[in-house]
Order: sequence, then structure tokens, then C-alpha cells
Amino acid sequence: MSSPVRSVLLSCLAWLAGLAPLSASAADADAVKRSKSERDVLIYSNIAAYNWGPIIEAFHAKYPWLKVEALDLGPAEAFERYYSEASVKRRTADIIAVAAPDTWMRFIDRDQVEPYVTPEAAALPEWSKPVKGVYTISADPVVLIYNKLLLKTKEQRPDSLDGLAAQVRKQPMLYAKRLTTYDATSHPFAYALHWAYVHQRGQKGWETLRTLGPQTRPEGGGATMVEKITAGEYVGAYFGSSVTFLRRMKEEGREQVLEWALMRDGTPVMVRGMAITRAASHKAAAQLFVDFALSREGQIAVGKGGLTPYRPDVPKSAVPFLTFDSVRDTVGEANVILVGYDRTMLQEQNQFLSQWKASYGLKR
Repeated sequence: MSSPVRSVLLSCLAWLAGLAPLSASAADADAVKRSKSERDVLIYSNIAAYNWGPIIEAFHAKYPWLKVEALDLGPAEAFERYYSEASVKRRTADIIAVAAPDTWMRFIDRDQVEPYVTPEAAALPEWSKPVKGVYTISADPVVLIYNKLLLKTKEQRPDSLDGLAAQVRKQPMLYAKRLTTYDATSHPFAYALHWAYVHQRGQKGWETLRTLGPQTRPEGGGATMVEKITAGEYVGAYFGSSVTFLRRMKEEGREQVLEWALMRDGTPVMVRGMAITRAASHKAAAQLFVDFALSREGQIAVGKGGLTPYRPDVPKSAVPFLTFDSVRDTVGEANVILVGYDRTMLQEQNQFLSQWKASYGLKR
């Protein structure tokens, strides 16, 4: 028996015995074969169809027999729908891809992650693969967004949250109840990014939020924010989703009205989790999708969809918007706030939200 054949045979035997993962080349060949009887992959996410478009198109070009259905749900809804369907053994998500670290940690605790090891893992930074089977599809920064017809000077449109707070103190009537951000009390994404910002900046972070909070009307969705800023109901937003904003600004001709900036004193970057689920019925197709989304080719497609690729081998020139490296280079590594899987986020949730609501003048 030749050495290569013997190597593959031993790898397969070890995999069947549960002693070692199947080698990347053998695993891929097996997944391709099995996927042809599965035919499709179902994804629950909080990613819009226009963001998914380039990713699904590129994946389908590589695996034309596979159909991808990606539902755009809220982060909490994606998990709750999965739990409900899996409990009665109905067809449910093969993959979940959402930006909500707290709900991901609860999902992990319920042992609902398929512990799949992708052959792309070695090319990915450690922070992007927090536990076995959970990966990062994109690392999306939140940004400052302004209506530049209302905030006409550069001074009124700072590139830091502290700078925005200084402007609010200087010109309170200009900003009075005309700022917006995500509502941390009703959105896991929003809670996580506000918590991460304060966790890194400490008391200074709370002081900034206490300045901005009384002049802010929180919203539940990024699309609503963009519409209301464009219309002039709000003069601007902070912690706005780059995923929602950048592509819509470019494709809908909003550049004449809107301007955006990364926050140089601390830019939260949402680590958008992705995993194959325990209850997945099409695991081979799901495996191929995860491998593709994490590959260099897949990450370029991620960038073309308006999400933020983070592989070091994806240059800014390959995508129309941002890369993780370009964000880091703009604000400095010390000012990148990774919104990751910190267990303290779960432990402090009630206390944090109580303090957050007080800062925003909301009922406890």
C-alpha cells in the first residue's frame, strides 16, 4: 500500500474512532460528495439580503448544486427559532450567523454548536475562533454618522465619541434629542457594544454616555437610523452599524447628505459569530459554506457585501469598504474594542442596563 493511500486510510479510521479530525483534503472531498444529496443550506442570521448577495453568489459559483437560503432575523429571534424547531425535531438552521456575543455564549452553554474544525482555522486570528466550532464571518466596526447639511463644520462632526460629547456640551440646543444610537435594553447587539465600550474605557466611558444619553433617542434598527438622519430628524448617530450604513450610503446616493467616521478614541468592532448547529440536517453543505466564508475568496465576497473581512491576506484594495486591518490602522490598535465573548458581559447585564437606562433618562 502506497504511503499517501495509507495516510488517508489511517486518517479516516481515526476519524471514525473519534480520535482525530479527518484531514482537510479528505474531509472536503467527503463533504462535497455528501452535499450533493443535501442540495441546500439554511442560515439564520441578522444579515440583510443585500449583504448576503455577493457571498451567496460566489459560493454558488463554486458549488452550483447547492442552494443557500439565508433568513434575516433579529439576533434573539434567530436563536429562539432554532431552539423551538430543534426541540420538536423540525428542519431548522444548519448555520447561525449573528452579531450577539451574549446570546452566543448561552448557545454554547446549551451545547448547540457542532464542533467542526475548518481547514481555514490556521489562517485566522485567535480572537476570531473563541471555542471549537464557533468562527467569525466578519468583524464589523460601528461608526459615527452625520447629516452634513445640518452639522456644517468639521468641528461639529468630530471623529471621536469624546469629541461628540464636547460638541453636545458646547452647543446643547443643536443636538437636543437629535442624536440616536441602538437601544441597549432591547437589542443584544446594542447591549454588547455599549458594554464593551464602557468595559474598556471605564469611568471615562460612562461620563461620555451620560453626556450623550439625555440628547439621544435610541432606536431598534440601523435602517431606521439612516432614514431619519437623511431626513433631518436626527443630526447624527453614534455606534451606527457600518454593515447597514456604508453600502446603503454608496448605493442609494446619500453621500450628498451623510458623512461617517470611525471613532479614534475607541471603535467597537462586532465579532459576528458563525457556527454549524447541532440540529443541522445538512451538515456537509453547511461545512462547505463555513469553509468558503472563512477562505480568502470567501472573505473578499464578505467585503463586497458590505461586511468587514478580517483575514490578514485580504487587502483593502480587494473590497469596496473596510477591512479589519484598515480599521486598526485608522484608529490605532489600542483603540480597537473587540466585542467578543467575555463572560463578564453576562454577569453584569442587569447592573449595566440599569445604569445605562439612568444615563439615558429612561425608566428603570
